[in-house]
Parts: sequence; C-alpha cells; structure tokens
Amino acid sequence: MATLGELTRQLTDIDREGIDHLQRLIGEWGLLADLSFADLLLHVPDRDGTWYVVAHVRPATGQTIYHQDYVGSVANGGEVPLLQKAFEHGEICEGEVQMESVPDPVRFMAIPVRCAGRVLAVLTREASSRIARQPGELERTYVGTFHQLATMIAEGTFPFHGPVADSSAAPRVGDGVMVLDEEARVRY
Repeated sequence: MATLGELTRQLTDIDREGIDHLQRLIGEWGLLADLSFADLLLHVPDRDGTWYVVAHVRPATGQTIYHQDYVGSVANGGEVPLLQKAFEHGEICEGEVQMESVPDPVRFMAIPVRCAGRVLAVLTREASSRIARQPGELERTYVGTFHQLATMIAEGTFPFHGPVADSSAAPRVGDGVMVLDEEARVRY
C-alpha cells in the first residue's frame, strides 16, 4: 500500500511544505474521526483534475460505513462536484451522495485543506444518512468540536506546526475530552 507522501508525489505537484501539512493532518485525524462519528477520507486532484483518495481513517466512536480501504482509488461518483466546489471556492460544502458501496445515501461534508493560503486537498466526513436516535449532549459536544476544527482546517490554522504525532500513540476521544471556552473555563 502506497503512503500519503508517495501517492501525493506521484499524482500532484504539492510541494514539501504542503505534504508535511497533510502528514500533520493525518497524524491528528483519529481524534477528528472520533469527534465526528464518521469515516474521514483525504482526496487530492491529480495533475489532470482526477480526484484520488490518499488516506482514510475510521472512527472508534461509531460504525464505519466503508468496509474496504479506498486509498489509491478514484472518486468518480456524486462526490466529485462537492470535492471540486470545496477545492475551488475554499469553503466547506455539504450534501447527500449516493455511493456505490453503501445502500443508503451518505451525508457528505467536503472540507478544503488550506496551507500557506492555498487549498491543497479536500478532507471528507462521510457518514450514514440513517440516524437511529436523537443525539445527546456528548454527541452534540463532539460534533460541535469537530465543526470548529473543520473550520480551522479550511482556514489553514489546523493542524498546528510542530512534529507529526505518532498515530499509534495519538490521543483518541476515548482517552477523554475537555472543552474550554475563550476564558479557559471548562464547558464540557
């Protein structure tokens, strides 16, 4: 299986700084998948505009909707317009998409991944459109936190600079979550 760096170098003209930014993102994204209760996939357009999946993570807080690994595969369905829109406009886009491998429509959020002022890739949050129950305070808090981080990804302010986390040791939501407000008071 090819790595993110190998795939990105083969398919795109993203520079070393950009690849490092994407590496930092996937170093942190186990937590993001847990907060969002959804599969996260990282897509890049190749030099001809074809969209490829270069990384995939499943949540520890919910059921995956994809039982096979899509790394290296081409996006060629209803997700392409949302990927393209997020990439070109630099804004988070949402919609429902019918995926070939999933019987129900998929709730799809396309988040532009910005670095040094330019969009490099699109991170997608993909979850089943079937909701079995009303979310409680925990679910609302986690998803709200994910949305704040998604906004930061689109702005280019997350992930933070510094060494890439070791994904085997990076925290997951099951390790515990504390949400602070602007004045460092515990909200959750």
